[in-house]
Amino acid sequence: MSNSIAATLRLIGMLAVVLLGALAILVVLDIVPREFLQTGAVKLLLVLAVVAAVALVVALLARKGPGR
Repeated sequence: MSNSIAATLRLIGMLAVVLLGALAILVVLDIVPREFLQTGAVKLLLVLAVVAAVALVVALLARKGPGR
């Protein structure tokens, strides 16, 4: 795995951890109701999967751009 792909995946992982931590704090403080988390969890996971896939494809395209 190239350095750019590894760095991109590491950045996405760090961002996901920070966002999940922030969401957990909001749920604990009852700013975000638990019902929203239950209904939105699947959508949140799907969005994170799409973002990860897009970042991986962009990293691959940046590394193996046209004409290389």
